[in-house]
Amino acid sequence: MKMTTRVAYDNMKYYKSRNILIGIAIVLTTLLLFVIPTVGKGMIDYQFAAVRRMYPSWHALYRNVDEETVRQLAAHHDISTYGFRSDAGYMNLDDADVSMMFMDAKGLELYKMELAKGRLPEREDEIVVSEGILKELGQQGDIGDTITVPYQIYRGGSLDLTETKEFQICGFFEDSDSNLENRIYTSLVSEAFIKAQVPKEDIAYRFLLQINDTDKATTDDIEERIKNIASQFGISENETNINMEYLAANYVDPVTIPVIIVIMAIIMLAGVITIYSIYYVSMNQRIQEFGRLKAIGATKRQIKQIVLREGLCVAAFAIPVGLVIGTLSAKAVMFLFINMFGEESDFMRAMGEIVGNGEVSLCYWWAYLIAITVTLCTVYISLLLPMHKAAKISEIEAMRAQGTGKKVRSSRKGYEYITIGRLTLRNLMDNKKKSAITIISMAATGVFLMMVATVLSCANPRESADSSLVGQYEISPIIKEFDKEHPELRWSEVQKDNPLDETLKQQIEKLPGVEKVDAFTSVKVTGDMFLEGDSNAINGVPKEYAKELEKGIERGKVTYEELKSGDKVIMDSALNHWYPDLDVGSKLKLVVHDGDREYEKEVEIAAVGNYGSGMTNYAWLIMAKEAADRLCENNANLYFHVIADKDYDQKLFESLEEIVKASGRIEMRTWKSEYDRWKSAMATTSGATYAFLGILALISVMNLINTMLNSVHVRKKELGMMQAIGMSDSQLMKMLQMEGLFYTAGTLLISVGLGSIAGYPIFLYAKRDGMFNITTYHYPAAAALIVIAALILIQILLAVGIGRSVRKDSLIDRVRFSE
Repeated sequence: MKMTTRVAYDNMKYYKSRNILIGIAIVLTTLLLFVIPTVGKGMIDYQFAAVRRMYPSWHALYRNVDEETVRQLAAHHDISTYGFRSDAGYMNLDDADVSMMFMDAKGLELYKMELAKGRLPEREDEIVVSEGILKELGQQGDIGDTITVPYQIYRGGSLDLTETKEFQICGFFEDSDSNLENRIYTSLVSEAFIKAQVPKEDIAYRFLLQINDTDKATTDDIEERIKNIASQFGISENETNINMEYLAANYVDPVTIPVIIVIMAIIMLAGVITIYSIYYVSMNQRIQEFGRLKAIGATKRQIKQIVLREGLCVAAFAIPVGLVIGTLSAKAVMFLFINMFGEESDFMRAMGEIVGNGEVSLCYWWAYLIAITVTLCTVYISLLLPMHKAAKISEIEAMRAQGTGKKVRSSRKGYEYITIGRLTLRNLMDNKKKSAITIISMAATGVFLMMVATVLSCANPRESADSSLVGQYEISPIIKEFDKEHPELRWSEVQKDNPLDETLKQQIEKLPGVEKVDAFTSVKVTGDMFLEGDSNAINGVPKEYAKELEKGIERGKVTYEELKSGDKVIMDSALNHWYPDLDVGSKLKLVVHDGDREYEKEVEIAAVGNYGSGMTNYAWLIMAKEAADRLCENNANLYFHVIADKDYDQKLFESLEEIVKASGRIEMRTWKSEYDRWKSAMATTSGATYAFLGILALISVMNLINTMLNSVHVRKKELGMMQAIGMSDSQLMKMLQMEGLFYTAGTLLISVGLGSIAGYPIFLYAKRDGMFNITTYHYPAAAALIVIAALILIQILLAVGIGRSVRKDSLIDRVRFSE
């Protein structure tokens, strides 16, 4: 036992350069195995801590529950805690949203809301407000003071006409920064007010609940019990809102474990391939060593133990280094993330406070244990084949072998004229298996990198913004369907005096920087084939987008000219998701709603297509604009898409904003706001993913370094003799570069070639599942170029470094070199 350990330790020191490479690979493997679960768990813990601080604590709520059902639910044996709320209406204010609702004490607690002072309202004329609400009302007051409130009550499914009432302030909420910034507030009224103002048949409660016996329950278990309770009382799935964020923050999510296992498996596979490859490449030069050990009495088991313990000795030094670097890296990543995104929202600010206060620790003992255990398993698996190969070496074969592992008798083909290319080719052909293993092990990581890069490139923020919005600015009329105070804002009324007319279009087109304005039509339709209460719209698309419409067709066939007839439509696949029975050839008997006029119209689904929301505007029956306009006597323009010469121009934005404010009847959405939203969402994902892939790539590069170092080390005497008979230093460098280029070219061919091919099915899968709002394939050219440039640069630097190392020894020393 002591002998094998001593031999293993001495071998580790003797084969220092190779073991340094293995050590680096183990350090990087340990680093990834520690950082990934630590940062992942830390991020989740920080988010969950913020969720517990800010999010409601109810497990679920049931909407539109009547008073009798509330009483029955309250007695259910599976419900441990409950509260309820009922929405009365809104204060009628020009530029602020102030909801008026009733909530009992337990409901307030479950919503994580508390009064800054005062008490909940009890009488019909009592109210809880905030200083922000009083400011919006233009009034002042304190507990016991009276204020006058204009409000609209929900009656018959819509907001009724404005009423005015005097309320006595009984309590105050504290305004958050978000309340003040967005001008969105909540006020509380009493149940007596609700019952006095809202017809009995219109009173609907939201029942908030927590499930009992959840100590060892998973999120799936709780979700299933919530749905079972709903089914017992005839509450539909649409009326059930499960607080998944809070459940995930407090209970075990069964999806988490498989995700962690998959990531660990990928890291482990990369480590196994690299460490095994390094041992395999260098094994041939050690045949004599193992043969001599067997000749003096070493058993197969002892040979295996020597190889294993040598690897474990390297691991013993490398793993602690990886854990130290990983601990520092995990903390740095978390602080970097918070510094980058900590001011984007109240939620992120809460996370920043949690990080700053040290409320959540990033030191997880299990993460250290997992990293150590999995790394040791990785090293052990990597050594299985080298151990087996070393134990099988016969004593006689080993004593006959040269350093390369070849017999003294050579089958090399001679050449009348020796060239650098022929010398390079001869060395590579003499070591076919070693060359293949080196290329395949490096290419495996490259293929994986290209597949992931394909998804990330298709999720480009610019692509996503382009998909969400046609052009740079979108102008639409303000529409409120269920506001009795403003019946003029219903779409049927807006059509009669639509602000999106030719005058506005010409006014916008005259602005500097505007290239054109494209008008999209929306024709409201209903029909028996749709679910009860569900309405849709026919989207009239201008002729300028004919090619895009035809290009997006997945099933069926129709031209833009055919769509002008008004009898055919393209159905977006999003509608097909909700109505799977509809397909190419289906006849739709529709009721067209044009202002106060209604009439029937039959159309045929000529094709099914897939389009971005910017093209469809969430109207999933598509027709030529010319035909859609003929369906209406009124102006059915719903969107002006402004095409500008720049994605964002501050002066143009201000000019458009002035037009919007002057009208008072239109609103605007910008490409830049969509781009900023997607950029923020993708920045963290892309950064973390590429950092992960970069470390995997470094692990694989260790194999290339080892292969070339080993190749030169084994041939040191041969290279010395060639230089002795006339090979120059520049020719030596050229030969080493050509060998490196062979490995680089082979790796790039498989990585970029196969990775690019494999990336397309991954894109199709991501597109089908709506991942990152991906709609268009975008080849990851930047990633491919970075991979190519990085490998070529590494190969050049490696060749230069090895060449200098070889030239450090005198020519005589190299010729005398013996294994």
